[in-house]
Amino acid sequence: MGSDWQLTVAPGTLGTLLRMFVAWQVVWGLVAFVAVWRDKQLAQARKGRLPEATLHRFERLGGWAGSWAAQQVFRHKTRKGTYQRAFRRICLGWAVAWAGMLALLLWL
Repeated sequence: MGSDWQLTVAPGTLGTLLRMFVAWQVVWGLVAFVAVWRDKQLAQARKGRLPEATLHRFERLGGWAGSWAAQQVFRHKTRKGTYQRAFRRICLGWAVAWAGMLALLLWL
């Protein structure tokens, strides 16, 4: 009774998984980019804003890169400490997810 076991994965499954992972992030990145852009427009017009919880929800769902890009392009939410602390925690979580995905791809 050894501990020798092998995980078998159908050919192409990992590539498909990686493509789905990237596509998920691209879609939510676009959603988050547009949301930050819209919030900036509303702020400039002094109208009702999107709740920060909504922006963070889009980031948690995978839109962290799109949100970061929009923050840089529109110079929005870049100096608000409480927002940036939450945003950085979300980015850290996604960095761990990416590391896990890459480790899985290399391991299998």
